[in-house]
Amino acid sequence: MSVISKKAEKIQATVELLDSEFSFEQFLAAFQAQYPKDWEKVKREYSKHERQTKPGKSQPMPAPIQYMRNALNVHLKASKPS
Repeated sequence: MSVISKKAEKIQATVELLDSEFSFEQFLAAFQAQYPKDWEKVKREYSKHERQTKPGKSQPMPAPIQYMRNALNVHLKASKPS
């Protein structure tokens, strides 16, 4: 289950707001402005996973910024013409 509901749609909507040559930082700022509750949920879920991870074990969820970077990369790869 995805941390963000309708993640693909929200990533697409955010990308559509930006210029074609946007940076990840611009994308992240736009996503945070457009979907502040979803951004807070990503951070909250990461913290929850961190608390539940036993010492010596690796955290199963990427850090919030990396989570968003991965989501953007998946979107860009899927929308690239073949």
